Amino acid sequence: MNKILMILTNARRDCAQLTLDMLAQSESLPVFDRVVFLLNGPSPAHIRFVDRFISAHPDVKFDKILGPGTRPDGISQIQNECIQKYPGALYMKVDEDVFVPRGWAKRMVEAYEENKHRDNLALITPLLPNNSLGLHTLCTMFYPELLGQYQARFGGDPSPERAGPTWLNPSIAEWATRAFLNLEASNAHHADVLAKANTPRYVPFSRPFSIGCIAYDYRHVERMGGVPRTDEPGWCDWVKENGQTHILDCSQIVLHYSFFVQQEWLDRTSLLEDLRAANLPGHQGYLQRTGARARRIAKQIPGAVRRRMARSSNP
Repeated sequence: MNKILMILTNARRDCAQLTLDMLAQSESLPVFDRVVFLLNGPSPAHIRFVDRFISAHPDVKFDKILGPGTRPDGISQIQNECIQKYPGALYMKVDEDVFVPRGWAKRMVEAYEENKHRDNLALITPLLPNNSLGLHTLCTMFYPELLGQYQARFGGDPSPERAGPTWLNPSIAEWATRAFLNLEASNAHHADVLAKANTPRYVPFSRPFSIGCIAYDYRHVERMGGVPRTDEPGWCDWVKENGQTHILDCSQIVLHYSFFVQQEWLDRTSLLEDLRAANLPGHQGYLQRTGARARRIAKQIPGAVRRRMARSSNP
């Protein structure tokens, strides 16, 4: 069975650069028969950025599929185009702000091989701290000290609901990500935790979740009739309504930067630079770090001014 990696990206070169650098560092790219960039309404500059990465990795077979830039139908459209172009495969998809550890792809393949006997197998996903399901699982199954910190900081328990506090609250996102900032160290420690825990590696579930880092096979897509037009909501609804089963692979931790509702707040922090420094040390100097954050903040100023003017004109 061929293995296809889809990388969904359209604008955030700062995030996408880290995503691509960590995919290369993780030794994941050679696992795939084809790495496909799903470019949903990209600018010419973003296409040139992708082309530079492709040129830097001549031993990897790449492809690009361009979408109209609409959401969510444009995203589902280019995924379906990829599946139609490369049928009968095992597919993995990462968003442009998902950062993977060493050996990520091999572990995802292993998780699929261990669960492909299920006639109702849907999506396979690892543990992501900035993801309601991932953070809930990490706190309640593996790290009671983190659960205590969460309760003290945020006044309750983490919720597994897709659009719950983890999705809505960027301060939770930053705290959760910083708890596992260095992926190599975090995954090495997590392997020890998992070995000592009386919990299975694979946890079946059917509740809706955020699908930024997933694996699935062609059988699943055929049963579903293609990726639904609404992408994540329709996909998760179909799985739940049709008795399908997702698999949470508790053996590895993957990081996710931000949901759109968190993005402006997180962009004002140094989290993105700290992620790069922790996982790709020496790749970014002090001036680059401070300049990148300053540019993100500067981009927010016009919108902040417009919102303030709108409030002042409507007392």
